[in-house]
Amino acid sequence: MIVFDIGIKNLFLLTFVFFFVFFIACREWAKPMHPEKCTLIGFFVSGLYTFWVFTGGLVILIIVSLAWQYLPEYLQKYLPELFNFFF
Repeated sequence: MIVFDIGIKNLFLLTFVFFFVFFIACREWAKPMHPEKCTLIGFFVSGLYTFWVFTGGLVILIIVSLAWQYLPEYLQKYLPELFNFFF
């Protein structure tokens, strides 16, 4: 069964990793154009994109948690097999 606590912990971890990697990439991208403000540009751009990644992940997590909670019992048995088939 999907547990919301584990999902939110994974979402926070993936968001942190995304922010860190995207911050380094944005900082290096801004270095040739604005060497004195590259860290600030990298922080703001990666912060904006991280916000949208976190918001999207939270919406998906809520939808999956609600669907998992309200699915009939026979669908809960076959849904993991469906995930295993596709992934």
